[in-house]
Amino acid sequence: MNVTSKDRECLMPPSWATTLLVSGTFLAVICPLTVLSNALLLIAIYKDPLKTFRTPSVYFLVGLAFVDLITGLIPEPMTITCYYRFYNNHPDKNQTETILYAAGTIAAITTNTSFFIVLAFTFAQYAVVAFPFKLKRFITVRKTITCVVGLFLYAILFESLQLVGVPREVIAKIDLHLHSTFSLLLTIIIYLLLQRAFGKQMKTRPLTLTTMNSIKHQVCPERRDSCPARKSRRTQQTLIEKNFVRLNLAMIIILLICSQPSAIFWYVYLYSGQKTNASLSLKIVGVATNMTVFLKSLLDPFVFAWRLSKYRKALKKVFSREG
Repeated sequence: MNVTSKDRECLMPPSWATTLLVSGTFLAVICPLTVLSNALLLIAIYKDPLKTFRTPSVYFLVGLAFVDLITGLIPEPMTITCYYRFYNNHPDKNQTETILYAAGTIAAITTNTSFFIVLAFTFAQYAVVAFPFKLKRFITVRKTITCVVGLFLYAILFESLQLVGVPREVIAKIDLHLHSTFSLLLTIIIYLLLQRAFGKQMKTRPLTLTTMNSIKHQVCPERRDSCPARKSRRTQQTLIEKNFVRLNLAMIIILLICSQPSAIFWYVYLYSGQKTNASLSLKIVGVATNMTVFLKSLLDPFVFAWRLSKYRKALKKVFSREG
């Protein structure tokens, strides 16, 4: 069925048609980039040519890249298809709405999982920095992987509540308050505690070094200052922690910028009494804010590449080997 531009104007408002076309085109551009960037991140970590990606914290990033990759492979292409079908006035409207609903459900699972992973990553960073001798040994690779898998399964089970008769509106409100708002607020609070703990650690670390240097026979028998190797290890550990703290901040900023426009829209939509007869402008805003949520899946791996030099080096080494 071929629809001319004149027929389309009669069937739908021009502003709505433009929104569908622009949004579909935008997703068509970022979708392959999302898949490629997250796939490269996972390949670099899997190959691990520099042997630096076996720490527990890295597996939170693996989980985040995995759900971002799923977003680029499944809900984004489905949403693109639906937007173009709506734009071209596809005759089977019910099928298109079913596909769009399924895409939204899968996107909700991956988005919520990314919320939880950022929260868990922030808490793990805080635990390691604030209580290095008490909690660091409890944060292992196996426990990190179990945590990420558990968060993903929880997100699936939460979205499956609609299958047992829980009203979709109830699920949407719980999702909005618990996941989009409370979990982000808790993440920010924990990060502020992390910054405070890291600042204290930076102040006490020179004192610790001075104390160690005074015990010359326990540090270096031939000198009063500490061994160069020990200084190097301590400096390297400080730089690693500093990089991860900054990476953590970048992840939270991306999460805040990309998720909150959609959260604000859903607050307005669910509590303004316009659910049954939403205005055209509200629908347009809903589609636009949905794009920012998908954009997060593309930005995450670029944040890793920006903040983690070892990822850039590993990726370069992987491709140099392949070449």
